[in-house]
Amino acid sequence: MGSVTRVNGSATQVGTLYSPNCNAYLITVKTAAPANVDLQTQDSYGANAQVDGVIEMIVKEINPLAWYAPADNSGQIHVIMDKSINDATELRTRIRSLSPTNSIVITGTTVVAASSITIA
Repeated sequence: MGSVTRVNGSATQVGTLYSPNCNAYLITVKTAAPANVDLQTQDSYGANAQVDGVIEMIVKEINPLAWYAPADNSGQIHVIMDKSINDATELRTRIRSLSPTNSIVITGTTVVAASSITIA
């Protein structure tokens, strides 16, 4: 039986984010000013819970597969989306049109496609 020499790999390269079944984005929630929104005051847990606060409204609108908001004042929300959402501009437009019940205007929000991920 003859042998076959493999000449092509699986197209993987270090330093490159591959997402064949999902897309990752970094959302930075900002006011119209634009200034980052401190999301520590916008979660729906604990004594200062915000029902329909910024985080909850965004999650309900875009329905991510997974999300993470750091406990800081960066305004960041990291999201993993299914392939039906493949455009940062679409997400930004949808988020900027929201009106959270606490009257925070989030029309300065930015969304960028992730170029890497870190798991901790």
